[in-house]
Amino acid sequence: MRKWIAAHRKMVALVVLAAAWGAGIALFVSWGHPLEQTIFNSTLWAVFVAVSWYVDTRRQRKTASRLDSQGGILVYVRYPDSRPGSLSGIWNMGVATFDETAALKFQPAVYDTLEPSGRPATFGVLGAESSEPRKISRKESRYVTQAGFQAIRLTTDKGDIDVAGRPESLRKILDVVTGSAEPK
Repeated sequence: MRKWIAAHRKMVALVVLAAAWGAGIALFVSWGHPLEQTIFNSTLWAVFVAVSWYVDTRRQRKTASRLDSQGGILVYVRYPDSRPGSLSGIWNMGVATFDETAALKFQPAVYDTLEPSGRPATFGVLGAESSEPRKISRKESRYVTQAGFQAIRLTTDKGDIDVAGRPESLRKILDVVTGSAEPK
């Protein structure tokens, strides 16, 4: 089912939007609101949600294509073994690239423009904890704002780090770490 949903995202979004629109109309009419006003309000709500979804999807595609052209990957990085409450324990958004020695360079960035926001960190990656990305639990996904991101744990010269990203981005990282691909 998940594979089918992933392959038909637009159709699923339209069905969910139509179902929510119909349920909203039924709910408000059952509460005694006039039918004409309810249809008008529900239609405005549905148009707002659809436009918001479209703009967000378009922005994410533009960001991904810009990063691909520059050889970067949108990721979140954190130090999982940091002290409780430490700022090192929260996810930091940024752009990851690899140099010719397969070292991971992480440039913290902010906003959807990925504007640099601090000094870059270079991690000499020694290995990966597993060969497959894991789902991010609800508790630990607090600062990861993109949907569908997964995580991997890498052992580096600066300690263990968790890297969150899209599954295909994490696959690129794992390929470079294991030596299956050339760094860009």
